Amino acid sequence: MRATIQDVAREAGVSITTVSHVLGERGRVAAATRERVKRAAASLGYRANVHAQQLMTRHSRTFAVQIANSVQATDGCSLVPNSEYFLELLNGAAEVADERSYALVMASPTSSPFDLAQFAVDGVILVDPTGEESWFSPELKPKPPIVTTARPIVRGRRIRAVVDHQLQDAAATMLDHLWEQGYRKPAFITTRRTRSYTWDLTEGYRSWAEAKGITHRVVEIAEQPTLQDAGQALASLLDSKTPPDAVFTSAEYLAIGALHEAQNRGISVPAELGVCSAVDSGALQLTSPQITGMFAFPRDVGRQAASALIDVIEGTTEPPRFIGVPVELRVRRSTMRGFPAGATAMRHLA
Repeated sequence: MRATIQDVAREAGVSITTVSHVLGERGRVAAATRERVKRAAASLGYRANVHAQQLMTRHSRTFAVQIANSVQATDGCSLVPNSEYFLELLNGAAEVADERSYALVMASPTSSPFDLAQFAVDGVILVDPTGEESWFSPELKPKPPIVTTARPIVRGRRIRAVVDHQLQDAAATMLDHLWEQGYRKPAFITTRRTRSYTWDLTEGYRSWAEAKGITHRVVEIAEQPTLQDAGQALASLLDSKTPPDAVFTSAEYLAIGALHEAQNRGISVPAELGVCSAVDSGALQLTSPQITGMFAFPRDVGRQAASALIDVIEGTTEPPRFIGVPVELRVRRSTMRGFPAGATAMRHLA
C-alpha cells in the first residue's frame, strides 16, 4: 500500500502538521526535525500529492526549458537542436524534475513567456542565451526566476544562477595538447560570438596564441551553419598564404565538416592537419579517424540547472551565483600526431 502522510508522521514521531510543513517547505521547523521527517518519508517511499502541494504552495510545480537554436541548421521551431550535448542536458534536467515531482515544459526557441502563460511556470532554464530573450523583457511582470547554462553576453540581466564551464581554460587545455603533438599553427573555426560559449572559447584561443607568440586566426560563421559552411571555412584557411597545421572548432559538426574538407583535398589527418572540437559527442567516434573532443558533462549541467532553479522556486536555499562543471579532454586519433596508429586515447580534465 502507498505510504500516507500519517505513516510518515508516525515513523518520524511528529505531528501531521509538522510533516506537512517539512514536505511543503513551509513554516519554521528545527533542522534536526526536518531531517528526521525527510528520512522517514524516504524510507517509506512516500510521495506527496502534487495537486495538494500546488494548492498549498500556489506553485504550478512546472518549469520551462528553452534551448537557443543556434548550433545547426534546422527548423526554427525545433525544440532541441540536433546535438547530443543538448539532448543530454535535457535528460539531466528531466531526471531532477522527476525526482522532485516537477513537470518540465519544453519551449521552442521562438516561444515567449507570454506564450507559456497558460502553464503558469514557476521558473525557466535558458540554455546558451544571448540576453535578448523575451524572458528578460521589462514588460514581463512578475518575472519568474531564471537560471541559465552559460551567461548572457548582454549584461545587467537578472539571473539567479549560471551553470557553466571555465571554457577559456578548457580551450587552453586543448591547444596545449595540440602544441605537445607538434602543431604550431592552429586556427579556430566558430559561430558568431553572440553567446558566452563562443566568446569564451575565442578569447581562450587568442590569449593562448598570444602567450605562445604565434598569430591567432579565427574564422567566424553565421549561426546554424551546415557541414558545407564548416568545410568552406577550412578551405579559406588552407588556401591562404599561411595555412594552418591544425584546426580547433567550437562544435562537433564543424569539426566533422572540416575533416571532410581535408579528406576531399587529400590532406592526411593527423599527419598534415590536426582536427579537434570543443564539444564531444558520439558522432566524433564514427569518423575515420575519430576526432578529439572536449566532453562537457551535459547531463550534469542539466541536473545542476534544474536543482538550482527548484531550490529558488521553493525558497529552501539560495544557490551559488556560479555553478561550475568540469570539462574533460578526450584525445583521439585526429590529433595524435606523435603516436602510432594503434595508440589508445588519453583523457585530461580541465
